[in-house]
Parts: sequence; structure tokens; C-alpha cells
Amino acid sequence: MPTAFQKELVTLAHRLADLCALVASALEEATRAALESDHTLGGRAREQAAAVAALGAACEDQAGALLALHAPREEVKAVLAAVHVAAEVTRMGGLAREIAEARGVVPAPVRPVVARLGAQAAEAARVLGELLGGGDGGGLGDVVASAAAGEGELRELAGGPEWVYGRRAAVEVVLLGAVFARFAGMAGRVARRAAGFAPVGA
Repeated sequence: MPTAFQKELVTLAHRLADLCALVASALEEATRAALESDHTLGGRAREQAAAVAALGAACEDQAGALLALHAPREEVKAVLAAVHVAAEVTRMGGLAREIAEARGVVPAPVRPVVARLGAQAAEAARVLGELLGGGDGGGLGDVVASAAAGEGELRELAGGPEWVYGRRAAVEVVLLGAVFARFAGMAGRVARRAAGFAPVGA
């Protein structure tokens, strides 16, 4: 029978899964804001990013409280992993906010790539959440690799001979792609760090 401590750990696992779902939603809203140059959507994405920060802090507090309850030695690693997950996913929320605050119009030729990158990065966060909720996290590596390839595609387009939108737009597009790829990459790194914690959420 699970102990009270283990039950609390399961609750924390599901809160972290909720945190991942929230950050994925924030990134999707931010992507739409960037593609449509819509300040209203950007405001919603910033609100969601703020909610990510608040929930992330609550998760860290809960993990700290668990440690203060004299966590069993075999569970300390899981609790510390939870602290790391909460902190990193909160940073991912900051990246979503950065995308929401992007200025400038995304040129038509790269809009499909940016949209695809946004969807891939959001999917990486959702798969991470599934892992924390007890799933196997299957396919996360492929999603992260696809996001990295998408970033490379944006770089090629912005630096290619057919680019007619100016240097400033090229720089903005490249930076946007880098943020998406970083977001997805962080999800992959968090998943590896959380390997010892995820089974608790099953």
C-alpha cells in the first residue's frame, strides 16, 4: 500500500504533468500571436506564461515540503528530479513568452515552417507531460529532432539567395526558430533528467 509520502509524490507528478500541458498551450498561443502579429493573442500567451511560472513555483514549494518531511532515502532522488522539472518547465514558459513578444511580421514563405516548429515544440511539452503522468514518453526524441531540423530549414531560407525581406527580418526569423528549437530541446533534456521520477506518476 502506498505511503502518505508516496501519495503526495504522485500528486506532485500529476501537477507537473499539468504544468507541461499549460506550457504547451502557452506556446501554441504564442505561435499564433507571432504568425498573425496579433497583440491580443500575445497578451493571452503572456498570461499563460505567468500561470506557468505560478504553477511551477507551487510545484517547487510542494517538492521542498516533501523533502522537509524527511523523505525516505530512496525517494530523495525523485523529489530532487521534480524540483528540476518544475524549474526547467517554468523556463520553457519564459521562452513561450519570448515568442509571444516577438515583433515584426513573419514573411509568407517561412510561415508554414514556423507553424510546424511551433506545433512540434508544443508536442514535445505534451509528450513530456505524458511521461510525468506515467506514460512512456515515446516519440519525444523524434519530435525534438524534427524541431532542430525545422530550425535549420529556417536558417537556410533566411540566408538563401531568394530571400527578399531584408536582413532584419532574416535575423528575426532565425532567432524565432532558435527559441522554438530550444524549447523542444529543453523538453527532451527534462525528460532524461526526470527518468527516475516519472514512474511515480503511474
